Amino acid sequence: MSALAYPTGSEVIQMLTDAMERAKDGSDKGIRSIHMPMKRKLEALEAASPMVAREMVRDAVKHLKVSSVKGETWYQYFRAVRSWSRYANAMCIAHFPIDTTELEGYVSLHTNADTAECSLSALEKVQRYLRIDSRLRTKGVQEAIKGIRREQKATHKMDPITSQLLDKILADTKFSTPSKSLLREFNALAVLSYVFLLRTNNEALPLCRGLETDAPHSALHDVKTSKRHSSVFRFQQELHIVLASRKSKQSGEVLTRGCTCKATTVTVGWRSMCPVHYLWPFIQNTTEPGRRVFQLTYPIVLENVKLKADRHQKPVIGWGTHSFRRGAAHDINDENPDLGVLQRAGSWTSGTFKEYIDWSKVQQKGMTQVSAVTDE
Repeated sequence: MSALAYPTGSEVIQMLTDAMERAKDGSDKGIRSIHMPMKRKLEALEAASPMVAREMVRDAVKHLKVSSVKGETWYQYFRAVRSWSRYANAMCIAHFPIDTTELEGYVSLHTNADTAECSLSALEKVQRYLRIDSRLRTKGVQEAIKGIRREQKATHKMDPITSQLLDKILADTKFSTPSKSLLREFNALAVLSYVFLLRTNNEALPLCRGLETDAPHSALHDVKTSKRHSSVFRFQQELHIVLASRKSKQSGEVLTRGCTCKATTVTVGWRSMCPVHYLWPFIQNTTEPGRRVFQLTYPIVLENVKLKADRHQKPVIGWGTHSFRRGAAHDINDENPDLGVLQRAGSWTSGTFKEYIDWSKVQQKGMTQVSAVTDE
């Protein structure tokens, strides 16, 4: 097939957008729409003409390729397709299939190796959908990414918002937008991100209140089946957050926090932070079942995190929404130095969680214990 037979980037995006809509209502399943055993499906293919049979199978394959990726992820892939298309137009080359020699030039424009990797993954996925050879990571492309990684500046981690600073932020009534309801939303979002160690942008902010039928034993299955982002609900003296998928756990996860009003040994031990008696009443009083809990936009959240935190403590590096997750990790490690406890609390599946630890404090504690033993 000649290069002219392939669509442009904008045409690909439209194709995938249409395919996503069809995947929702199941109208493009092809042979998969026939609820029969394999034997009957083969009989259906045999009864059709070769051209019709191939079309039925092709539709089934395309349906599965689209369904294999969440809609939100496809929209992220679209950004990479648009970016590549603009480059291809500037270079006056075909959008698809991608020429790996030309791809080296496109990759070299990136300043962050991880971003370049994400762009490659997106373009590979699109080429697979178009039934084009998706092997884009040639030696030249990999060398370009390796060079970017060596040249790029070290990624700076955000300063942690620990429980003490969070308490000051909650007491701070100044807000960039003169709205008491948004201020209450912001405070609830901050507490939720901290207590559950959530990633604010894609886990806490899109949270939805659970349905009346949601229960601990079946919530994850129900959320995934109904293609919801999440479910937040109270069951007895616990608050449950069900996420259909997470960065570290694509299969989803159920997070549970109990009442901390009378706690004396945990960092989060005062009533204003209690998941059951602070967070749940806020959600229950402001949100209908199945609807998003927060109406805030991420830029407003980020702006106020920086403004509020900076008013009470000058940062070493800088503040961000990830400061809540990092601060909670610091507090947990201070309370219990068992790294396994910290890893489970943040749902880390790799050693990345060690980056959240203030090792200077750990070393200081260790030297204090050594000196105490020596003094004896």
